[in-house]
Formats: sequence, structure tokens, C-alpha cells
Amino acid sequence: MSEPHPTQPLRPKMPSETLTVTKMESGQRLDNYLIKHLKGVPRTHIYRIVRDGQVRVNGGRVRPFIRLALDDRVRIPPLRRPQPSVDTSTQNLLDLREAILYEDEHLLVLNKPAGVAVHGGTGLRGGLIEFMRAHSKDYLELVHRLDKDTSGALMLAKDSRTLRAMHAVLRQPERDAGVKKTYQALLVGRWRGGKRELKHRLQTFQGPGQIKRSEVSSQGSEAHSIFNPVTRFFEHTLMDVEIRTGRLHQVRAHAQAIGLPVAGDRVYGTADANRHIRKFGLTRQFLHADRLVFQHPIDKRQLDIHAPLPKELDSVLGQLQTQLADSRSS
Repeated sequence: MSEPHPTQPLRPKMPSETLTVTKMESGQRLDNYLIKHLKGVPRTHIYRIVRDGQVRVNGGRVRPFIRLALDDRVRIPPLRRPQPSVDTSTQNLLDLREAILYEDEHLLVLNKPAGVAVHGGTGLRGGLIEFMRAHSKDYLELVHRLDKDTSGALMLAKDSRTLRAMHAVLRQPERDAGVKKTYQALLVGRWRGGKRELKHRLQTFQGPGQIKRSEVSSQGSEAHSIFNPVTRFFEHTLMDVEIRTGRLHQVRAHAQAIGLPVAGDRVYGTADANRHIRKFGLTRQFLHADRLVFQHPIDKRQLDIHAPLPKELDSVLGQLQTQLADSRSS
């Protein structure tokens, strides 16, 4: 049997084991089930041992996409498992209890710090979801995502039923009937007027350096954001932004489309504007997932979860307020 060749240290080879599918795991696809239980083993290797018939369900060969049922027996062959490895930035989560905004047996909502990727990808060994799985016995899957440099409320599902239910809600063209997601964003420039709805269609492109970005295009997907001014500073405006759809970089792309990019945004902003705002202590984009309001998918309670603004962003607002007061008194 071929073995994975990860760069991180390997644990000793584990003997074969047979797992029994629990009620919380029933309905889950076999490949996702194995990814959870074989933490650190490359996906390609997991698919290979399934195809080779080394993984058996109730004694028989199976395909990786079958759905498991309660009390199914899953045999896992002997193999070495890499030690869990995560992007070093996730070590900022020194005490996960402080980052938890809400938790029950079905859902977990975290206040994600900026600078932490939600999952591994190009140039990253791992992300928040890998870190969480490595330190938890629960089934954990991302319900939605946040950009690496965006902080705030991030929802994870602790069973496949909850994950499917939340994804069904999020697939609706307009989410106001299901999940209300709001952000706090500091825009470069003075906002004119009051609340405004933006519906520029957005299309995803591969930019320089393989960086994906959204651009306004008549061929793009529907995108709906509601911008509401909170505080007008001397050269910036703090906004509440509700998103009714979930396109890539939606808030950032819509803000740029009207000529008021998010402060500190290295992709959609300008170097001059970002250099200026750094004088106020802003070292990343000022975008924070502030609030999630939704009906619990299992017990149907209405939840309203608020993620406090990080101290570093609150400090920037304080300095901008001082600048505004000084300009008015001079």
C-alpha cells in the first residue's frame, strides 16, 4: 500500500480500525467522514484507499460519495497519519473559548480574528477549520466563509443535518427570509445621502498572482448589498452593510464600484489611501462581520449573534473621531 508523503512529521503507523457511524454522523458522505477521522491525511490518499477497496462499509467495497447510515461499520486500513499542521497565523487563537460567541450541540459561532484563513489553500498548510478539527472531537464544517483579513462572526456546523439545512437557506437568491448578515466597514471618502441598495452584478476573475477578485459585469451573478451610513468622519465613513447574497468579496467589490473602497483593502483600494489610513493605526482592511440573525435550523429558535469590533479597529475609529473633532474646532 502506498503511503502519503507529507512534509510534516508522521505519527507511528496505526493498526486497522472499525468505526461505527453515530446518529450525529448519519447522512454524511463517506469521503467527508473519512476526512474528519483521518485528520492530516491528504484527500488524494483517502480517495485512493477507497478506490482500492481498503476502506469497507459493512464489509463491502463502496464509492467515496455514498451516504452513511446510523450504525454503519466503517473499516479503515493501517496507515500513517501526519501530525496536525496549521498555518502559523492560527496560533493567534490561543484560547478558543474567548473566540466562541455561541455554541450548542448543532452549531458553533466564532469571532474569527483577522489574518486567519478559514481553510488551507495555496501557500497555507492549514487554516481555522483544520485547527479546530485538530483540537475537537466534534464533526465540524464551515457553513460559510470569511476572507482571511476579515474578522467577525463565522458559523460552523457540528453535524451534517445542520450543515445541509443551513446551506439550503444560504442557497436562496435573497437571504433576508433566512439569514441576515451585516458587516461594519470603513469606506474611504464621504458618503452622500442615507441608506442605499447596491445591486451591481459581480463576476469572479483570476487576477495577477492567481488572486481571485470580483468585478462588476453584466454577465456576472446577482449581488445585493445594503449600505447604511453610521458615522461620517473627515475623510472616511463608517457603514453598516447588510448582504442579501454571498458573492466573492461582495462588500469590497460593491464599495469599489461606487468609488468608496474599504479602507486598508490591498486588492480593491488604492496605495495612497491605504498609506494615509495607516497613520491612524490600520494595518489591514477595515471589514468586520458584525452580526448574524437567523432561525436555528433544528429547534427553530431565533438567534441574534453579535461579534464585538476588535480593539485595533475600535482604536482606529477613536483616532478618526479625534481628527474630526480637531477639524471642527480649528
